[in-house]
Amino acid sequence: MTLRRFLPPASAFLLLLLLIASCGPVADDESAEGLSIRAGNALESGRAAEAMEIYSTALEKYPADIMVPEWHLGRGKALLQMGRIEEALADATEAESMALDSHTRTAAMLLTGMARIAGGSTWSGVEMLRRLDTAQLDRSESDLAIEVIRAALGAIEWNSLIGEPASGWTQLFFLLEIEARYARQGDHERAALTGMEIDRLFPDAHDRYGRPDYGSPEEGAFVALLLPFTGSGSEYAEPVSFGVELAFGMSQGLFRSVPDLVTFDFSGDSSLLRETVGILGANPRCLAIIGPLTSVNVAVAAGPAADSSIPLLSPTATSISLDDYGDYVHRLVVSHGDEAAAVAEYAVRKAGRYRLAVIHEFTSESVAAAEQFSAVVEELGASIVGTEGYETGSTDFRDQISAIRYLNPDGIFLPVAAWDAIQLAPQLRFYRIEADLFGTSGWDDEILVMQGGEYVEGAVFPVSFGSSSINPETARFTYFYEREYESAPSMLAAQGYDAARIILEAWEGGIPSRASLERHLEGLGVYFGATGICTIGLESIPRSSFPLVTVSDGEIISIE
Repeated sequence: MTLRRFLPPASAFLLLLLLIASCGPVADDESAEGLSIRAGNALESGRAAEAMEIYSTALEKYPADIMVPEWHLGRGKALLQMGRIEEALADATEAESMALDSHTRTAAMLLTGMARIAGGSTWSGVEMLRRLDTAQLDRSESDLAIEVIRAALGAIEWNSLIGEPASGWTQLFFLLEIEARYARQGDHERAALTGMEIDRLFPDAHDRYGRPDYGSPEEGAFVALLLPFTGSGSEYAEPVSFGVELAFGMSQGLFRSVPDLVTFDFSGDSSLLRETVGILGANPRCLAIIGPLTSVNVAVAAGPAADSSIPLLSPTATSISLDDYGDYVHRLVVSHGDEAAAVAEYAVRKAGRYRLAVIHEFTSESVAAAEQFSAVVEELGASIVGTEGYETGSTDFRDQISAIRYLNPDGIFLPVAAWDAIQLAPQLRFYRIEADLFGTSGWDDEILVMQGGEYVEGAVFPVSFGSSSINPETARFTYFYEREYESAPSMLAAQGYDAARIILEAWEGGIPSRASLERHLEGLGVYFGATGICTIGLESIPRSSFPLVTVSDGEIISIE
C-alpha cells in the first residue's frame, strides 16, 4: 500500500507562492520583463556596454511594449556613460516624447541636460535643467540633478551666471555660485550681500552646502557713538550710551568679531557736531555713527554725513522730515500706533470708567493718540465728555482743566510726556478733579515718580518694553541691563540698544563697508528688538498690545 501525504491548505498555498517566485526571469530570459531586469542590473553595476546591448535588444524585439520609453531612457544613460553623447541625446529625446508618466519625462529631461553639458553645450544643458520639476524625481535622481547643476554653474561664464534672475529650483545654486565667485575674487562686500539674500530665501542652505570665506573685516574698524555727554541734552545721553554699550558688550561673546565702539562728545554744540561728523566721515576705519539724539542735531549732522557717505543712525530723533534727507541719514522709529487703544480698552473694560476726558498737546503724535483713545472708548460704549488741547511748552493748564471740571469725568487720558504729566497731575488735584489718570508710554520715565509723587499715584499707562513684556528680545534686554547696571532700563536705553544691534547684526552678516551697511539699513524693513516693533525711518507699524503698568507706592509696577 502506497502512503500518501497531504499538505494542509495554508502550507500548500505557501509552497505555490514559492514556486511562482522561483519561476521569475533568469539571466538569459528574453521576455520584455526579463530584458528590463537584466539591463537595469547591468546599468546599476556599471556595465554600460552590456546594458546598452540588452536595451537595444528589448527595443528591437518589443517595439510596442509599454516599457519602450523606459528602455530609451536606460539606453541613453548607458550611452552617456560610454561617452556616445549624440546617441544618448537621441534616446533622451525619444524617452521624453514617448513618456507615459511625469517621472520618466522629467528623468529624460535630466538626461538631456547632462548629455548637453557633457558634449560642451554647458549653458544649453543648464537651461534644460532649469525646466525640471525635481518633485517628479526620486531622491537619488534629485541629488544627481543638484550635483550636475552645481558642477555646470561652476564652469559657465560670469555674464551668463548673472545675466538674468535665477528662479525655480536652481535659484539657490545660482546664488551659491555667485557668492562663491565674489568670495574668490576678494569682493567680500558683494559676497556678504549675496550670502544674506541666500539666508533670507533659503535659511538652512549654508548649513547644508557650506559658506565661503569672506575674509576678515577691515582691521581697526569702529563705530562712533556721537552724543552730547556734556552740555545741553546730556541728561539723555547716559541711558542711550548704556544701551549701546550693553549691545556691544553682549556681542563680544556671540559674534565672530565686533568692531570697536568709540564715543565722541559734541557737548550740545552744533558747530562741534558738524566738525566731528566731517572728521569721522574722512576716517575710512569708521563704519557708522550712532547718534545724535534730537531731530535738530540730526539735521545739522545730515549734510557732512551724506557728503562723506557714512551711515548715521539716530536712536531717538522723531521728526518725519528727516526721512527726506535721503541716503546715509536714518532714524530708529519705535511703533506706538496702538498704545492709546490698549489704554482705552483697560480704562473701560477693567477700570470701569465710562465718562472720560482728554487733555492733549498740540503735536501730531499727541493728537493722534487722543483721537484713537476717543474712538475706542466710544466703540466700547463709554463716553468722551470733553477734549482739550494746549500748546507745546505750556505750564499753566487752568483753562483746560476748568473746561472739563464740571463735566464730572471719572477718568482723564493724558497722551503727553512725563514732564507735562507731572505738571498736569498736581493742577488737576488742586482744582478738585477726582478722576483716574491714564497716560501713554511717554510717562515711562524716572521723573514721573521722582517729582510726580502722590499726584500720579494709581495712574495707568503702557510701556513698550520692560520685564513684563511678552517680547523675548525685550525681556532679554531688560534682564542683562539690570544685571549690568543694577537699575531698570528706560526707553532711551532700549532705543540705543536696538540701534547698536541693527549695526552689529549687519556686521556679523559679513558687511565690512559703509556702502553695504547703507544698503542693509535701507532694505531692513521691520525690526523686532528691545523696543518691540520698529523700522528705519518712515511710519511706525502699529502694535496690537502693550504691557500696562501703574504707579503704586511711588514705584512703577506691572498690572498684567
